[in-house]
Parts: sequence; C-alpha cells; structure tokens
Amino acid sequence: MKNSKNIALVLGSGGARGIAHIAVIEELTKAGFNITSIAGSSIGALVGGIYAGGNLKGFKQWLEKLNYWDVFQLMDFSVSNKGFIKGEKVFKAIDPFFSKHNIEGLPIPFVAVTADIVNKKMVVLDSGSVRDAIRASISIPTVLKPVEKDDTYYVDGSIVNPLPVDLVHRNKNDLLVVVDLNAHNTSPTKIKITKSQQSRLDELANRFLKWRKQNNSKNNLGLFDMLNESFDLTQNMLAAKILENNQPDIHIKISRKACDTMDFHKSDEMLAIGKEATLKAIETFHVNGSANIC
Repeated sequence: MKNSKNIALVLGSGGARGIAHIAVIEELTKAGFNITSIAGSSIGALVGGIYAGGNLKGFKQWLEKLNYWDVFQLMDFSVSNKGFIKGEKVFKAIDPFFSKHNIEGLPIPFVAVTADIVNKKMVVLDSGSVRDAIRASISIPTVLKPVEKDDTYYVDGSIVNPLPVDLVHRNKNDLLVVVDLNAHNTSPTKIKITKSQQSRLDELANRFLKWRKQNNSKNNLGLFDMLNESFDLTQNMLAAKILENNQPDIHIKISRKACDTMDFHKSDEMLAIGKEATLKAIETFHVNGSANIC
C-alpha cells in the first residue's frame, strides 16, 4: 500500500555516488512519499536542485549515456593550482537541466550549502540562481576550481556540512529522510568490468598521467589521493556527529566503497544501489517506524 506521508529530504555529499540520489527520489515518490522540501550538499545539491526544478528525468537520461570516454572529455583540465578541472565543459552540458527560476521560485523549497574559505564559514544558499548555487556547492577542493565572487572563494559544501539536516525546512508532521553516501557498514554491489571497459579505463588513466607530467606536477597524484582521502574522512566525521544529534525517520545508507568520487560513468550501478537501499529503508520504516539500515 502506498504511503501518503510528507517528507523533508536531505541529500548528502559523495561525488559520483550521488547518482544514487536519483533512484532514491524515484523510489520514494513511487512509494507515495511526498517531498515537501530538499536540502543538499555538493552532489546532493546538484541532484536536489535539478529535481526541485522538475528536470530530473532528463538529467538521469543524460547520465545513463555517459561512458568512460565521455566523462574524460568533460574534464577541461586546468593549470591552476586551485583545481585541476575548470568545470566549464560539464556545466555547459548540464545547463539545460537547471531551472530558469531562482531558488525562491522553485515549486519545492530547496537550499544548498557551500563554504566560504576566505571568511571561514558555511554559507546557506536559499535564494538566487539555482545554477550558481549548485556550482558553488560542488566545487571539490583540489578537483574543481572554486567559485570566485565578492573577494572570496566558495568551495564544496561538504567540508562544512555534508548532511545538512539542520537546514532542511520541515513542516509539522513531515518525516525526515536522510541519504548518506559515505556509509561504512553497507556492502557495495559488485560491479563487473569487461575487458574492453578495462582497456578503455587504462587508456584514460594513461592520458591523465601524461597530462599531469606535461604540467610539471610531479608527485601530485599522490598528493591528490591523500587530499581526497582526508576530505572523505572529514565528511565522515562531520556526518557522524550530525546524525548523533539529528536522528532521521528514514536513513538511507550508500556505501562509500560503492564507487570513487569521479566514477560518473557508473550510473547503472549506482542507480541500482540507490534503488536497493531505498526499498530496504522503506520496508524497515513500515515494519519498525524508523529506518537505520545496516
């Protein structure tokens, strides 16, 4: 039987694992849950903002067509020390999916989170351009160039609030639904890679290594990996603390090992993982009245 409960939805950070957010939204709405508001950080802001604007279906179809080579082609490498990807190519590609309305004009209330690294504070984006808010929220340090505006730099919201539970608008009796993309206690679905796919992956890796060498970035790969792991650790610690103080009614957990930050070619796998995790969480909610899937 379908549920008619209203929910306040929080979509967490986690790079390409955020593709699972799409399946989460699909399964929640299929089950009859009504999303009354959304708060998102990083990839959660991207998916949440596009959904709030009514264009999630088209965005999903675009993602499903991406392969290894397509993802690589969207990486407009930069020699800047602020991030090795400019982000102009990918945002040009996804521009059609952003609402032309400002955030305050969206049919579903929406907020995104970013970090002002000059003034060292969290910034809540609840008005103005949807595109600009999302661009600021997904600027992963060392990866995507930050947004420069008003004499400051705005970077990925997950460094200050990876699960913006405290920012989502909740009406009376709204259930709180949280999607965590950095869970440690969920076994990821096994992903099979064909020989041809592995060959293409090796080719892309070699191209990337060559690009780094040409830009005199000796040892930067090791540095990037270290920074990325540190970044993930910070997210995990913050998310754990947030959840201690804000227990959700439905907690949907996606393993942080499901895929790497930049694996946007794995949409089929991540959609399947998101669907499975959501169905389990909904089932547990119906049985127990809460959902903390382990």
